[in-house]
Amino acid sequence: MILFIVAAAVTTKFGDEQPLLLVEGGSLTVQPVGSPGILVVKNIAFEAPGFAETGVARDFTTELAVYKNGQEIAHKTIRVNDPLEVEGYTLHENNFGPAPDIFVGDQTGKPLWNGPIPFDEQAGGMPYGSMIVPGRNILLEFLLHKDADGIATVIVQPSLITGEDGDGQPVTQPLTPLAPRVGESFPVQGTDISVGVKGFDDYALLIAKKDPGKPIVWAAFAFLITGIAITFYLPRRRIWARVRPDGDVAIVARSDRYVDVEREFGRLLDDLVAVRRPGSSASPADAADASAPA
Repeated sequence: MILFIVAAAVTTKFGDEQPLLLVEGGSLTVQPVGSPGILVVKNIAFEAPGFAETGVARDFTTELAVYKNGQEIAHKTIRVNDPLEVEGYTLHENNFGPAPDIFVGDQTGKPLWNGPIPFDEQAGGMPYGSMIVPGRNILLEFLLHKDADGIATVIVQPSLITGEDGDGQPVTQPLTPLAPRVGESFPVQGTDISVGVKGFDDYALLIAKKDPGKPIVWAAFAFLITGIAITFYLPRRRIWARVRPDGDVAIVARSDRYVDVEREFGRLLDDLVAVRRPGSSASPADAADASAPA
């Protein structure tokens, strides 16, 4: 129990746990930027067989590469129960979801945003994502909708950001919504931008966990199992003795029920009687040695 408490304290003090939401082809740092020996994790490829057809994935895997100082130090395709361990961190597969490839451009076609956006929340039972257009006071909110034929449409709700409320949240003015499909792009009325959908990708949610208390936990389990084994294979015996003023000795024994206490206790009494018998040549030390197996 002491080791379990020590392990919890060590993990709390020196451990680290970070969620990493990686779109396919994207990269994120594990530690804060500027940390020494920083690790960069890249999502090379993500697969969820059967999800697009049935909505239920038979399995989902993420091919990861980990870089340190610009050099690849680890590469593995991970699953839920098969994480990647590198530099004291364990990278677990936790969840996944859609990340449509969104294009936002200005009136000249110059891209303001071009890449996947994770829809990692829910709204109205549909995957939801949002972003603020770089260089514009425009908020774009997205919902992913599938019709009865399985054709996906991204519902876009644009809004002008007009200020902030008392909690620091943006105050917005909704504009006319859009509903582009793959390959379609529509202008946002009242602005100088257009929004389109280039395709559909996925994101993987990883948990990067550093647990320095884990070896202590394993040591605690080893001691626990060893103690249980000793308890079962070497059962306890207890003996009480009382010496009365007249020299009589009262002895009581107690043991687990699967111990032949009569045999062991009887052997101890025989040794004690042999020591106390008049004319016996046995010494107390010999009696102690004789009673040791009991």
